[in-house]
Amino acid sequence: MGKRFRRGLAAATIAAATLLFAVSCNVISRVWQTNGVEPLKRPLVATPPATRMIIFALDGAGYGQFMAAVRSGDAPNIAAVLGKEGAGGLFQHGYAAPDAISMLPASTVADWSAIFTGAPPAWNGVAGNEWFERERMVFHAPVPISTRDTTDLGRAIDDDLLGRTLRVPTLYQLLGVNSNVSLLLVYHGATVYTTVGTIGIFDIFGDYLKGTFDHEEPERTVAAAVDRSSVPKLLDAIERTGVPNLQVIYFPGIDAYTHGSPDPLVAQTRYIERVTDPLVGQVLDEYRKKGALDGAYIVFIADHGHTPTIADDRHALGTGPESPFAVVRDAGFRVRPAQINLASSQQDFQAVLAYQGFMAYVYLADRSTCPNPGDRCDWSRPARMRQDVMPALRAIYKVNRTGRPYPRLKGAIDLIFARRPAIPGQIAPPFEIFDGRGLVPIRDYLRRHPRPDLIDLERRMKWLGFGQYGDRAGDIVLLARTGANVPIERRFYFAAVPHYSWHGSAGILDSHITFVLAREGGDGVAMRRIVDRAAAGDLRADGHIYEKDLTPIVRAIFKR
Repeated sequence: MGKRFRRGLAAATIAAATLLFAVSCNVISRVWQTNGVEPLKRPLVATPPATRMIIFALDGAGYGQFMAAVRSGDAPNIAAVLGKEGAGGLFQHGYAAPDAISMLPASTVADWSAIFTGAPPAWNGVAGNEWFERERMVFHAPVPISTRDTTDLGRAIDDDLLGRTLRVPTLYQLLGVNSNVSLLLVYHGATVYTTVGTIGIFDIFGDYLKGTFDHEEPERTVAAAVDRSSVPKLLDAIERTGVPNLQVIYFPGIDAYTHGSPDPLVAQTRYIERVTDPLVGQVLDEYRKKGALDGAYIVFIADHGHTPTIADDRHALGTGPESPFAVVRDAGFRVRPAQINLASSQQDFQAVLAYQGFMAYVYLADRSTCPNPGDRCDWSRPARMRQDVMPALRAIYKVNRTGRPYPRLKGAIDLIFARRPAIPGQIAPPFEIFDGRGLVPIRDYLRRHPRPDLIDLERRMKWLGFGQYGDRAGDIVLLARTGANVPIERRFYFAAVPHYSWHGSAGILDSHITFVLAREGGDGVAMRRIVDRAAAGDLRADGHIYEKDLTPIVRAIFKR
């Protein structure tokens, strides 16, 4: 391990580290109005017996890794919530859905937005960790991947960026009860939002850039420090304002530690056992002391899992001279630089790329509105299929097939999706697959080329692109070659820096999420019945439920 290990590890954790940095460097304990700007009146007083729920939002906790921790005997607090395990996800007091699936992309911001609105990206307006709003020519990166600019991370925490972007109500607004949120970027409409105290900018980035995760146990990391610091803040809020009807507790450290560990899936289970489980115990103990735990519902849910990758520049399809940025540029487009804020002289771009880990979005302008350098494109107009979309599609397909002129990109992309563009705000056709000659409906393509490794691809791609805000997923979507059935040497991902694991694909490892409903003193069969009934609209013969089903489940429990 040595210098190469330290360099890779620093790069591997930069995206997660920036999220932790933005959270930890803002000392906030706020009471928000629905619009996220002005203080609320005093919290509502619940009439006993009040329905109470605790949602533990576990960033990046794959189903297999979470269940391994539960079964190991080394996560006693979580295991005690569930009780004795039965069959098919049933426990004495809870139900762990065995086939819960994420949205596409399986990435942090899109997934938590879907979880806490009940609406998929094409309808809630938040398309990924990065996305482009055509009508306003605004590039968002609340969790930056193609760029290292953390501006939008700060806006997400300080200025309710996601609340201002979401086009549908949040769970907190739909419930209309006292809702406290700790750390999660989706807090619009909550009663109280808490973050942690300053850990220090130089401490955080110093650790990551020096690679000090090297041989470091999870409980000694900055990731653990952030998670641990959040619990006293939320407990203090409870002490001051009372036990809320709904408490959301977000632990981002799981994701950070997984990205930064050379054996990421094993490391994730170890982190859940050593860091997450004791924190769960602290929260439950406080509820127990206040007499608020009996009969309370408890949820463990994740946004995505992780797929191991190689942390080097060959597998990280970045933004430089031999990247998808270069391919689109070679196809004749002026490509937007990979940064959030641009100078006025940089506003003449004709293409935008946004990275999601294993997926990437390509947005194209109608180049007839801006043919010359210095011309600003009219992004309110859709790109033209023949003159704009097809040249980009053919260029991407060619380099992926032949490796010319960039050998390292040969075979790096698994599937290329596109559709006929529509005016922003209007419903565009669903994405189809480009096979080198034309666009083929996903169902037809999969009938000819079965891909059981891509979980529910047609439906999830429809949720990503077929809706009022489906244009925010771009005109072209690239799916990198990855998955549990692909040797790690052949897995690729869209990111500016290398990582030891990534997510965002339709593969099982990063799509199969933790989704547990339990009740203190409750019955697991009853919990399964609640999940099945509330999620009936999405249940299929194969038994999948989806992370966005959390909102209807919670509303059913609260009878709202």
